[in-house]
Amino acid sequence: MVAALATVLLVVSMAACGNSSPTGSLAPTQTAAAGTATLGLPTAAAATPTALPTAPPASIPEIYPVPTLGLPPPAGAPAAILDQTTAATLDQTVKSVRAQGAFPGLAVSIVFPDGSMWTGTAGSAVLSTRAPVTANTLFSIGSISKTFVAALALRLAQQGTIGLGDPLSKYLPTYPNASHITLRELLDHTSGIHDVFTSPGMADAILSDPSRIWTVDQVLAGIGKPYFAPGHGYQYSNTNYILLGVAIEKATNQTIASLVRSEFLDPLGMKNTWFQPEEKVASTDFAQGYMGPWSKPRDISAGQEMLPFNSEATVAGAAGGFVSTAPDLARWASALYGGGVLDEAELASMIDVSPTLPYTPTAPYGFGFEQTTISGRVAWGHLGHLDGFWSAMWYLPDSRITIVILTNDEWTSTQGVAAQFVRALLGK
Repeated sequence: MVAALATVLLVVSMAACGNSSPTGSLAPTQTAAAGTATLGLPTAAAATPTALPTAPPASIPEIYPVPTLGLPPPAGAPAAILDQTTAATLDQTVKSVRAQGAFPGLAVSIVFPDGSMWTGTAGSAVLSTRAPVTANTLFSIGSISKTFVAALALRLAQQGTIGLGDPLSKYLPTYPNASHITLRELLDHTSGIHDVFTSPGMADAILSDPSRIWTVDQVLAGIGKPYFAPGHGYQYSNTNYILLGVAIEKATNQTIASLVRSEFLDPLGMKNTWFQPEEKVASTDFAQGYMGPWSKPRDISAGQEMLPFNSEATVAGAAGGFVSTAPDLARWASALYGGGVLDEAELASMIDVSPTLPYTPTAPYGFGFEQTTISGRVAWGHLGHLDGFWSAMWYLPDSRITIVILTNDEWTSTQGVAAQFVRALLGK
């Protein structure tokens, strides 16, 4: 069984784009002062929320098959099926979550072991127009983007196009210390390379001109000094995946956008997922991101071509530049962790967190892979965060349930939302 591939089962709090996610209740736990953006940096706690001027809660159930292995859950695992009773429970959970949290909009998709999918939405994608969140609403997914790049790297390694032990210098010979950094160290954040978002002056440069389109060369020119020598520590760094994206494009003479689309998106029928730095998004149904305070949310996406805004999306690049919908991501996670994308050896490599455990990361980390527990149950996947957006994509291997949570604000606890849905499905 795929579940047997897990090597460590630990209770952890997760990191997204290098920072801790809000935890606990659904009430706001992080804000940013009006007129500022955080670029994923921790912010102060908020006061008790009041109602925001959003559209009325709505829930849109959708059921359609998703590629899975078709295997039953492990013996003794809690059973979960999508029937009328379960759908009604989930509809009520969406309404309850919306009532508890002062946030603009929410989209939730859940895939069951038989491949059936439920999707629920609530609130507004755009507060100024009261445009409701729908099943097709696009959100910035931040570091969930890394799951596409990691899966692509593993597939290319299996094909012999790249080697995980290859030095970065094979693809970027002029990058500092590249001959001592391997692609494997980029994948699991043991390279020591400084995170672009905390490199000196980068936050100010990104925020000073939100409409700016950055090139990869411009981004890499601003990276700070290394944290440690390659292979001698763990530090989550978005720069690792920016470099990995460049290496893959050099090795294949193809773009990340075209490779992810041909290898994963098209075969899985994911028609609402795009890599913003390299593709034109063919949709007008998108959520705009909101910074705090929660009582007076500030729209940071208005007038921008990309989410959350042009400069941050293009700086994030392969580390966080994708946009998607809750149903598309649920389809992706169910196929990825259920064994429908990678073969058993590739998936085992992805979820192997043992190389990073000696460095006690905030979350046990594999290749574009985070492990946590939700309501006492092991969960595989990744969190995502760019300014004004939080996302969570989790697969529960014991019950083979996938849950995706997308919000368009800076303060919602996606982990708290996920916990409520897990309890609604499987009990405490």
